[in-house]
Amino acid sequence: MALLNRLLPVAPLPLLAALALTLAAPHQASALGDPVTAPVGAVGPELTPPASDRAAGVQPAVIPVPSVELNRYVGGWYEIARIPNRFQRQCARHTVALYGLRPDGRLSVLNQCIKRSGNVDQATGVAKVVDPMSRAKLKVSFVSFLGWRPFWGDYWVIGLDDDYRWAVVGSPDRRYGWVLARSPQLDDASMASIRGLLKRQGYAWSRFEPSNPFLTLERPAP
Repeated sequence: MALLNRLLPVAPLPLLAALALTLAAPHQASALGDPVTAPVGAVGPELTPPASDRAAGVQPAVIPVPSVELNRYVGGWYEIARIPNRFQRQCARHTVALYGLRPDGRLSVLNQCIKRSGNVDQATGVAKVVDPMSRAKLKVSFVSFLGWRPFWGDYWVIGLDDDYRWAVVGSPDRRYGWVLARSPQLDDASMASIRGLLKRQGYAWSRFEPSNPFLTLERPAP
């Protein structure tokens, strides 16, 4: 998954193989302190807008999950689906992300995908926690000028499986959305939970497209 990044063409790298090894290996202890132990809902927070808002058709605010244990969240993720965006136009398939913990308390970000030409695009960035209580609100930057990062994009974890098998990432304005998983595919029950979560968060499932052209996203009847 990428945020506000400009993917740069590079020679193919064995990130998919490294991703498989990363998923099989235990994660190291968090460099950001002790993990948050508050329970994390498998389908995100319950959203019940006030009756006045429901009557007026006002969407509830996007709400991040109560807490994220970053030492469990880091590692490799496959992108299952995303809302189309301008900075991933060249990605045709096999979009993956690899997150790591840095000594300075931030997260390293490595995104990679395969273009229609078969070449590999890659982007490296940095993520910082902006809500230390939940660690579910982050900012991500892929643009650096002489060590200064003027541009940061919102990265909110709005849904998270109890076992960290899948995650849903969004933005407060709902312009962006991603479904991530530890494996290239998710079972029907997980996808149903994700669709329900997105609906409660005010996202339309019809806006999402599969990240792998060989997959299809079920469109439930209205």
